Amino acid sequence: MSTVEVTRQGPRPAIRLRPAPRREPLFDDERDPASWTSPDQLALDWAHLIAGDARPAGTAAPPPPVIRTVVSGVSADAKLAVRRFVKMCVEVFNGYRPPAHLRRLSQPREAATVVAEGLSGAQRVAGVRRASPGRTRPRRPAPVAVLRLRLCEPRAGAVEAAVVLMIGDRTWAMALRLELHEASWVATTLRLL
Repeated sequence: MSTVEVTRQGPRPAIRLRPAPRREPLFDDERDPASWTSPDQLALDWAHLIAGDARPAGTAAPPPPVIRTVVSGVSADAKLAVRRFVKMCVEVFNGYRPPAHLRRLSQPREAATVVAEGLSGAQRVAGVRRASPGRTRPRRPAPVAVLRLRLCEPRAGAVEAAVVLMIGDRTWAMALRLELHEASWVATTLRLL
């Protein structure tokens, strides 16, 4: 059996990109208690050592009910709200909508910062499109595209998202948080990185 060694020509890149995990890893308190035990583990019954215990030494106490405090996965309503908000942000960045349209999807006290971030994002995209030295300007510039969307629901009624955007030959990231207020999802934070 022969082996082939492949070497890379040229300098190595300074930054190595790795794919983001599809979801956060489970914490120990989120797993089922049944998954903690191993079939090779000895069952220890300490009940006979507790003073005042009326159970016989050979009987085990019933397991306590499992109470899940963390929502596993993101709700369908939250996914829909995030996709709608991201679509509107991309339309603002592409110039199809004014940034003021983000106001109606924002929490009133945070609306000014969300709209300002949308406006600065649209200006940054326009600046990137103008600053293309050495290239002839195409009739229609390449639109901002969503490459990846990752969602996390840290608590019921709040969802956070990380979005990977492609603008021409550059890749940007956008982070946002939506919260459920009065039966509608509204943006509280928007950051374009």
